Amino acid sequence: MFAEHRHFRRAPLTGPVRFWDWSQPRTALAREVSAGGVFVQTPSPMPEGAHVTVRLELPGAQGMTVLGRVVRTVQGGVLAAAGMGIRFLDLSPSQQRRISDFVAARALP
Repeated sequence: MFAEHRHFRRAPLTGPVRFWDWSQPRTALAREVSAGGVFVQTPSPMPEGAHVTVRLELPGAQGMTVLGRVVRTVQGGVLAAAGMGIRFLDLSPSQQRRISDFVAARALP
């Protein structure tokens, strides 16, 4: 039986996300977001446990830069695109509130 480990509601998010693998800037496509993290589609996901700096832009809100850790990778295939789940590590209360408000307006069931 599959156990659901998510602690936050999530919502679809489509748009570019910049992240840095050390000092190397990379770009990916956001697929969904929660107050706990973001899933990004990228053909070359970083390994689980890697730390990344993420620049996230929410529609209608000021962008934010946060530290994250890769907690899940998807290698991609016929049913799913390659990507990685990034857990936010240092969201400020105001950043978490902005994401929570965005998610509340667009949440997945």
